[in-house]
Order: sequence, then C-alpha cells, then structure tokens
Amino acid sequence: MRRVGRVIGLLLFTTVPPARAQQAAAWTLERVLAVALRQNPDLVAARLGVDSARAEQGIARALPNPTYAVVPGTPFQQGVAATIDFGPQRIFRTQAAGRGAAATTLVLADVTRQVTFRIRQAFYDVLLADSLRAIACERRDIFRGLLAADSVRWRSGDVPERNVTKSELDLASAEADLDRAGAQAHGARLALQTLLGSAEPDTSFAIAGSLAYQPVELPLDSLGSLAQQHRPDVAAAGARIGQTQSLRALATAELFPTPTVSLVYQSGAPFPNGSNYALGVSFAVPLFYWNGGERARAAASVASAEAAHRSVRTQAAAELAIAIDSFRVARDLAARYQSGLVAQATAVLETARFAYQSGATSQLDLLDAVRTYSATRANYYSVLRDYWVSVYALDRAVGKDVVP
Repeated sequence: MRRVGRVIGLLLFTTVPPARAQQAAAWTLERVLAVALRQNPDLVAARLGVDSARAEQGIARALPNPTYAVVPGTPFQQGVAATIDFGPQRIFRTQAAGRGAAATTLVLADVTRQVTFRIRQAFYDVLLADSLRAIACERRDIFRGLLAADSVRWRSGDVPERNVTKSELDLASAEADLDRAGAQAHGARLALQTLLGSAEPDTSFAIAGSLAYQPVELPLDSLGSLAQQHRPDVAAAGARIGQTQSLRALATAELFPTPTVSLVYQSGAPFPNGSNYALGVSFAVPLFYWNGGERARAAASVASAEAAHRSVRTQAAAELAIAIDSFRVARDLAARYQSGLVAQATAVLETARFAYQSGATSQLDLLDAVRTYSATRANYYSVLRDYWVSVYALDRAVGKDVVP
C-alpha cells in the first residue's frame, strides 16, 4: 500500500512542463515596409490630405443651391432664384481643384518615397546595432577568458600581477561597451517601431536579416533622366504651377458677372403684364472694384510655384549626384573589406592568442590584436550598412526602385 501511495503521490506532484509559447515570427524588411506603408503617421496624414483635396474638388463641382423668398403683405409674393453657374468661373474653379487634387496625390507618392527610404535605413540601423552588440559581446568573452587564463598563470608565476590587473580593467571596459551597444540596439528598435506607427514599441522587437555584401550593378549614367521622369516631388511642383495658373484665370474670370435668374409669384392682383408671375435677372457689376488684389495674388502664386518647381528640380539633381557619389564610395569600401581584411584581422588575432599562451609574445601585443580585430569587424559592418543604405538612397533619389 505504501508503494502504491508513493506512485500516486508521484503522479500527483509530477506535472508536464508547459509548452513554450510560440515566439512571434521575426520581422523581415518586406514585412516591416508593408506595415509601415499602411500605418506610418506621415502616410496617414498624407492620405487624409488627399481625401481633403478630393472633397475640395467635389465642392468646386457642386452647383449653388437655389434660394426661396417670401414677402408677406398685400399682395403676397413668393420668389425662387437660381445662379446660372455654367460660365468660365466654374470651368477654372473646377480645373484648379482638379489640379490641386492631382498635386496632393503626388505629394502622397513623395511621402511614400521618403518613408520607404527611412524604413529601410532604420531596418539596417537595427542590423548594424545588433552586429556591433555581437562584436562587443565577443570582445567581452575574449577578455573574460584572458582574465581567467592570466589569473591561473599568475598563480603559477608565469606572468606578473600587472597582467591580471590589466585584464580586469579591459574586461570592465568591454562590459561597459557591451551595455552601451545594448542600449544602442534598443534605441534603433524603438526608432524603427516609431516609423511603423506602433502604439507600444518593444525593445525586444525581433527582425530577420543580416549584413552581407552583394554586388549591385546600376546604370548610374542614365539615372538622371529617370529621376526627372519619376520623382513625385518634381511632378507635384509642376502640378502646383498648373493649379496656380487656373486660379489666376479664375481671378480674371470673376470680372465677368454670373447671372442669377429669379421667378416671382404674386397672389391676388397680377403684375402689369397681366400675369401673376414675373421673371428677373440680377448680377454684380464690377464698377468700383476690378479684382486687382485677387489677380495680383494669383500672379504672385504662379511665380512662387514656378520658383518652387525650379528649386525642386535642382534639389533632385543634387540629391541624385550625392547619392551616386555615396554609392560609389560605399561600394568600393565594401569590396575592399570583402576582399579579405576581416579574415586577415581574424588570423592575426588567433596567432596572437596562441603566441601569448605559449609565452612568445607580450600581453600588449595580444590586446592590440584584439582591438584591431574588433575595430575591423565593426568598421566592416558599418561599411555594409552604409553600402545598402546608399543603394536605397539611389532609389529615393530616382523616385522608383532601380535596384534589380
């Protein structure tokens, strides 16, 4: 019976370990970009701007409502009046609203262009921060192992005590560097999630990707013409010129009066024409004011839009030139590091570690090799990040994805 009780007790107190909660899938660049294009705050505001411009277009197309008037008395009169809004004012008003809506749509495309680049840049900032943190962690582990080895060798009399002290100081510095690298990785994740429009950013936000070199061939000489054709900000500035020209034409067209036709009914005694109904026409006569202020303002708006268009074209050309130069520099640096600099630094470190363990080299030589190795890898990952950001900067400068 005791044995049976023990078995029952064992079954009661033995629990099946709970299944681990399924971890959320890491975010790829494509997934991050897709979510950002849906809920990025700047894009949401730009889409609302498009909705507002389309509403303005609907307002411009709407016909004015008729008016109804009652004049009590003897005789009793009723009247209906309607503005005949089919003249040049309506044409230029709807034209200006349509061109404004087109310009706002192009502004949305330009915001999308900018947000796309910022998302890609922030994603690679996270990759770089993770790589630098891994380097700091590896460096910390190296100094931790070095301190343990030096402590053993000091006890046996192979190395002086100052070697142990130096190892302790280097370990403390490496641990501080690791903490700073972790904080930078958290900050990079928070910045990326801010662009995503996340309500509750998480420092443990997991991404999928790595910094790796891949040669990219681009037709750099033909990118200038592509930029002038596909840049949405250039097209938006051109659309603003058309909008201001329509507004200038509207300011002139308002000199021509828009007639209002009215129909009056009089009960009881008829009008002198023998009918109880009478027609009337009214319109504003430009006698004292000829829309001078409106026309001057519209002319200034046209000149301002033309100046803005020239500025945007110049800015687009300068941005493309800078992007091309940055790409060439980053590509050359990445290729140089890829040719074997990292492997050489790794080989030097391994040789120095073996030589120090065998007593063939000093501690300072080993520490110098560790620093060279860490700095080389950190520079390599920084160059890779700059390389891919420069590639995406070319996409932004052109206004479309040109990377194959």
